[in-house]
Amino acid sequence: MDLEKAVEKYKAGQESAFNLIYHETLSLVRFAIYTKIPNKRIIEDLIQDTYVKVSKLIFSYQSHNFKAWIYTLAKNIAIDYIKKKKEIVSDTVENFMDIHHTHPYLHYAIRHLDEIEREIFLMKVLCGHTTSKVAKIFDLKPSMVNQYYYQAKKKLKKCLEENI
Repeated sequence: MDLEKAVEKYKAGQESAFNLIYHETLSLVRFAIYTKIPNKRIIEDLIQDTYVKVSKLIFSYQSHNFKAWIYTLAKNIAIDYIKKKKEIVSDTVENFMDIHHTHPYLHYAIRHLDEIEREIFLMKVLCGHTTSKVAKIFDLKPSMVNQYYYQAKKKLKKCLEENI
């Protein structure tokens, strides 16, 4: 079943459709939160909060791209948590890369990418998402995803060449 169809079925009262929504979007929700919060316990709590909020807001969902909608929702929940708790959160790179196995200059270079470039780069390289999947998540054309990705690679290469 298509994700958008599952959303419509859930909105129509079919509770079982929520399982498909959950399984189809869990890794995306986890990624959206993980890029902002380093604590695994907090991540799991915020994933729960995201799906509770999804069940409440899904009836007002009007978009054509549920993955983009839920990604934004999860990311905003993480940002709200950070603001509310006023915690210092480590950068995206620290969440994804083990500092003992990655060159420190690579950490430095990735931290200096624009947020959209960093997220697209990490989704493609570390998560293995295809251009079309990333495009759907960010509600962008695949050509724009490729443009951000190649800009990120160019900036990383330049930064690494200057620092190594």
